[in-house]
Amino acid sequence: MSPFNKVVLMSWKTFKESGKLPEGSPLKKLGLLVVDDESEIIESLGEIFKQSFDIFSAVSAREGLELFKEHAPKLILSDQRMPEMSGLQLLERIKAINPDTVRILVTGYSDINVVIDGLNRGLLWKYVTKPWDNEELKALVMEGARNYVREHGLDESAFRFSGFLGF
Repeated sequence: MSPFNKVVLMSWKTFKESGKLPEGSPLKKLGLLVVDDESEIIESLGEIFKQSFDIFSAVSAREGLELFKEHAPKLILSDQRMPEMSGLQLLERIKAINPDTVRILVTGYSDINVVIDGLNRGLLWKYVTKPWDNEELKALVMEGARNYVREHGLDESAFRFSGFLGF
């Protein structure tokens, strides 16, 4: 087993026991971009994920796009309804820059046609409806992180025996 895989295994064990990843965890370094025009939601999501990922937050899609270009986070969590540019438009631009990102849209039930369009066009990986359950949201984002790690060359067998592939 490679040293990197050993660190990831230890990180995952720590996450399962405490709900947070240790400093320096390879998973933490993936980065999470949170975009919402409501600062209270940004703060709430920051609290949920600050122990698990390096967080980059933006109060507009335009600012989110700039942060994405600067920091290249691998996970994106964006609200749909924002002034200037919708979440789906933001995710479309992010996909054009880096199609490997894990893109998650946060939306209300009334936006289901937007979600279907985004899924059909491959612009988002998953969506979350408001209000969300914190534990379900954490599980979804961690699943996205696992998928990203798996698709980018880590040895999956290192995770199978550690419980990494299942909650």
